[in-house]
Amino acid sequence: MSVPTLDHPHPAPAHHDPQAALLRIARAVDGETEPLYRRKDAGHDDVLPTLRAIGFLALELGFTVAEEGGLDCTAIEAAVADAFDLPDYGDRDPRRSQA
Repeated sequence: MSVPTLDHPHPAPAHHDPQAALLRIARAVDGETEPLYRRKDAGHDDVLPTLRAIGFLALELGFTVAEEGGLDCTAIEAAVADAFDLPDYGDRDPRRSQA
């Protein structure tokens, strides 16, 4: 496995080195969230909306990528909609197919 570094401007594409791609994604998320976790742990609730927004984006990206990979993510999409109290979005609302 090649390990991407900051001094290597052109890391291997994900289809050539999936493990390195996963590591890059994890590092990017950790780099953005660790300072927020520390601030929250120090009692600063002002970061909660940002953490929720990052969490929502990560979940949305996750089920979108998984769907492109051939998985049926209807239940996941419905759970995310419920967890984030999203409004009903009509016939495309995955919560409607759960009934």
